[in-house]
Amino acid sequence: IWKRGITLNNKERKVFWDTLCSLQGIDLVKEGQTLRQTIKMPKHLYRFRPVTINSLESLRTNTMYFSTADYYDDPFDSYSYIDWDYVSKQLQDAYNDTTKLQTMAKSIQETFNIRADNIITAIKNTPFDQWISCSTTILEESRKEIQKRQLSICFTEQCNNEVLWLKYASNHKGFALEYHISDDFLSINDSITPSHYFLYPIYYSNQKYDASEYAKNVAYQLLAMYSHPFLKSYILYNLPVLNWHYERIGLIKHKCHEHDKEWRILYPVIMPSPEIEKQRPKMERKPSSVIIGVRTGISEKNLIISLAKEASIPRIYQLSIDKNGKFVKNLIYSDRKK
Repeated sequence: IWKRGITLNNKERKVFWDTLCSLQGIDLVKEGQTLRQTIKMPKHLYRFRPVTINSLESLRTNTMYFSTADYYDDPFDSYSYIDWDYVSKQLQDAYNDTTKLQTMAKSIQETFNIRADNIITAIKNTPFDQWISCSTTILEESRKEIQKRQLSICFTEQCNNEVLWLKYASNHKGFALEYHISDDFLSINDSITPSHYFLYPIYYSNQKYDASEYAKNVAYQLLAMYSHPFLKSYILYNLPVLNWHYERIGLIKHKCHEHDKEWRILYPVIMPSPEIEKQRPKMERKPSSVIIGVRTGISEKNLIISLAKEASIPRIYQLSIDKNGKFVKNLIYSDRKK
């Protein structure tokens, strides 16, 4: 399924991104194969963890939870950039399209027994600036909803990344988990989701992805959620299917994060945020090793070792700094049977 590599430079990541943006969303299987041909899958990826109750329990149970983008430390993660001039023009066109207004008004008249001409008059009597203000508010809410729906698990190519040890492992006082990446690692064994998770590289760029169409689509979905059943059906029936937009929004970050060398598993089912809040999806995968930080305390270190052994993780390393100022992994436990 995958090509193999050690790391993916940003030129290769750009090839991936350009391919992703070129997909039309018509033949998803064929397009998915085309996209995966641009990815050199690393043999190992890493996750950095602080020493907390939740992270230790995840260590003990070999569990990774999908997180939403609004939870991440970067407020621009999966942020939907909107072309407001484009939105204004679309509203203006819709406001002036008498045929579409009449079609919509007749549908509402048939269901709610409200005269179609009264509906059109009410729309036309509402100042256009008010429609712009209302639409702006709704799109800003849809932007928040998109971040709440964007479920992912984040990895990096590097276990010796100083910045990541600082940011995500409590200033070197936490630990890192190493995962061997294979088809088995990405397989799914339930009937709800597709047969494989998909692991993607993050593309880093100073350019912004225009998510206006997708944000508008989600805005209509939000409107449908709180509408009369007929209006809900009418809205959802007329919504276009926007394949690959979910991936594009979640797989681009500002170039200042380039040294993170990040990869992500995106959850393959897009769910409204209320459903995610009820039960957050998870993956159960055993790490190939645990790496303890250079400043991890003795009691925390012993706890990590104990839980890693309970989880049957085969290798445990202690990170140290050698005389040349470089990180070194020192093997402190190995279960050769595993």
